[in-house]
Amino acid sequence: MHKYPNSTRTLWVLQGEATQLFEQLSQAICHYSGDWLTVTSHFELSSYLPNTLISDVIPPNQTKQLLGRQYRHAIFDATVGFNLDAFAMLVGTLVKGSILVLFLPKNLSTWHDQDSLRWNESQMPINVPNFVAHLMQTLTEFGLSIYPKISSKQVISSKISLSEVIIDDICDLDEQQATLKQLLNSTKPINVLVAKRGRGKSALAGLFSHYQRCIVTAPNKLALTTFFAFAKPDTPFFAPDELIAQSCITVADYLIIDEAAMIPLPMLEKLLKLAKTNNTRVLLTTTADGYEGTGQGFLLKLLSGKACQCFQLFSPIRWQAGDMLEQFSDRLLLNGLLTKGDNFDVSSSSIQYSKVQRNDADILRSIFYLLKVAHYQTTLVDLRRLFDAQNLTIWQATANNNQIAAALTVIEGNLPDSLITEVWQGTRRPKGNLVAQSLVAHAGEPQAAKLRSVRINRIAVISAYRRQNIARQLVQTIFEDAKAQNIDFLSVSFAYTPSNYQFWIACGFVLVHVSSHKQANSGSYSVMALRPLTDSGRNLTIKLKQKLQRNVYWIKDIIDLPFTEMIESKNISPLTQDLNAYDFDELNGFAHYHRPFEATYATLCRLVRYNQKHQQSRKPQPQQQLTLPVLSALIKSKNNQSLLISSYQLAGKNALMQTIKQEIKTWLAIQISNS
Repeated sequence: MHKYPNSTRTLWVLQGEATQLFEQLSQAICHYSGDWLTVTSHFELSSYLPNTLISDVIPPNQTKQLLGRQYRHAIFDATVGFNLDAFAMLVGTLVKGSILVLFLPKNLSTWHDQDSLRWNESQMPINVPNFVAHLMQTLTEFGLSIYPKISSKQVISSKISLSEVIIDDICDLDEQQATLKQLLNSTKPINVLVAKRGRGKSALAGLFSHYQRCIVTAPNKLALTTFFAFAKPDTPFFAPDELIAQSCITVADYLIIDEAAMIPLPMLEKLLKLAKTNNTRVLLTTTADGYEGTGQGFLLKLLSGKACQCFQLFSPIRWQAGDMLEQFSDRLLLNGLLTKGDNFDVSSSSIQYSKVQRNDADILRSIFYLLKVAHYQTTLVDLRRLFDAQNLTIWQATANNNQIAAALTVIEGNLPDSLITEVWQGTRRPKGNLVAQSLVAHAGEPQAAKLRSVRINRIAVISAYRRQNIARQLVQTIFEDAKAQNIDFLSVSFAYTPSNYQFWIACGFVLVHVSSHKQANSGSYSVMALRPLTDSGRNLTIKLKQKLQRNVYWIKDIIDLPFTEMIESKNISPLTQDLNAYDFDELNGFAHYHRPFEATYATLCRLVRYNQKHQQSRKPQPQQQLTLPVLSALIKSKNNQSLLISSYQLAGKNALMQTIKQEIKTWLAIQISNS
C-alpha cells in the first residue's frame, strides 16, 4: 500500500469573487508540486490555472469519477453552490500532506446557493442560513480563518512548514494485514468489509485477489483504480448488469463487489443470488460514512437474515490518524454514530413529541443518524434538505432529552388551476408536490393538487424502541397539527412491503394508488396512501380508493402485488368495467396530450373490452368499423410491448405508443360522428 509523508492535511478557506480567487491562487500553487485537482462550476476559469493543471478541472456533478483515485492538493470552488457530495468525494481522495483550498462566496448572508436546486422544491436557488451558520461554526471550532484574498508570499510564509515535513516511510498496516488474514479464514458465504474513506478497503480487496480466484464488479470501473493497483493483474472485471445477464460464474471462487452501497438494492440482490446459485462466495466493500450515506442502511436492508460476517477498518492509511481535514469534513457532514441514547429505559408517558428547531446542528446530527440507519437511500442531499429546504418540517420523539424517533413532512398542494391542467396533460412536472402531482398525473385526479396536504416524507425510530407505537404516535402528532391548520389530508408514498403497508393502514391511511414499475433503488413498487382531515379530503380519498378498486381488475395482471389482500375482493369485478365519463377523459388525455400509457392502462383495457363487446352485438357500417388491432393485441399479451414491437415491425416503444394513439384518435372521432 502507498506510503505518504506523515503530516496532516490542511484546509485553506478563501472568500470572494471566483475570478479573483482563481487569479490570486494561480501564483501561489506553483510553489507546491502536486495534482491541484479543481472542482468548480466556473469551468471557463481554468485559464487562470497553470497550463499543466487545466486537464484536472471537473464540475461538481462529475466527481464520482474520482472514486478509487488519489490526489495531492485540490481546489473546491463553492462560490456558486456548495455540493456536499462533491466536497466529501474530493476530501476522500487527498493523500497525506495535501492542501485543500475552499472558495466561499463574497457575501454568505445574501448568497443564493445554486446547489439548492438539487434538493429544494423550487425553481430558483434560495438562501441557506442554517447551513451557512453550521459551516461558520465548524470553521470556528477548528480555528480556521477566512481570507478575503491571499498573496503568494503570504501563503508560502504561513504554511512553510509543509515543505519541511519529515518523510516517514513507515505506514502502519497492522490492522489491514490482520483483517486480510481474518477474511481469508472466514467460512461465511458473504463477507462484508466496512470502513470510512481512506482506510484501504479497495486495496485490501485487491490483495485478497492474490489468494483466491476472484472476479470483481463495481458501479464504475474507474472506481477500481486503487483495487487494480493491488490486485492480481489478470483479475476479470464485469459490470453488474453484464454479470447478471451472463447468469453464470465459472471462473471464480469469489465475487468481489466494490463500492457496494452505490449499486441499487435489486441489482445487489441479483448478484448475491447469482453467486449463491453458482456456489461462489462474496466479498462486499462499502463505506459507513460518506457522500453516498447509505452504508448503514445498506447493511440493514441487504444482509438481513443472510449468513455473513462483517469486518471493519478503523486506521486510515491515506492520511494520518487524527487528520484535521477528515475531522472537519466529518463535523461538516454530521458523520459519526450517536454516542448516547441507544440504550435507556423509557415509558410511554415520558416520551415527548415536538417540532425541531433547524438551526441546532447537534439535533440535526441525531436526526440524520436516525435516517441513515433506517433508510437505504439517505444521502448528503438529505442533509442539505434538513438544514434549509423550504416547506419542510422536522419532527422528533424524545425521552430524557434523547432523540428516539424522527419524521420529515412536506407541505403540498394549493396549486393553480392552469398548472394542474398542464400536469394532468403531461406537459408540465415542476419540482415538488410529489404525491399531489402523482395523483394528478397518474391517478387522474386534479383535486389532489388543488387541496392542501402534508406529505410524510420519512419516518424512523431507533431499533431498540420499535414496536412500541412510537412511530404511530408521531404520525398522530403530525395529524393533529395538520388538522389545526385546516390541512385537507395527509399523504405518504412508500416502497411496498407487507410490514410497511400494515403500518400505514394501522395509522389510519387509505391505499389510493400504486405505481406501474418497481423502483430502481428499492426493487419494490411505490404505493400512495391518504389520511383525510376535512370533508374535501375525505371525498377525494373515497374517489381515489374506488378508482383504484376498479382499476385493479386489469392492473393485477401486470403489477405483482397481493391485491386480493389489499383491496376488497368484491370490488375487483367485471361489473364495474363499462366505459364512463372519466374513461373518456383519460382516452382524450392519452390520445391528444401526454397522459402516460401506464396511467391509462386500465382505461385502455376497458376500451378494448367495450369495443369487442359492441363489435359482437351489432354490425356497424364499414366506415364505422374499428377493431383497434395493435391496442387489442397489446392488451391480450398482458402488455408485452417487446412482442408487439417485433410482430408489427415497429421502430421501438415510441412508435408503438404513436400507433396506439392514432388508433384511439380515430376511434374517438367515430364516437363523436355517431353521437
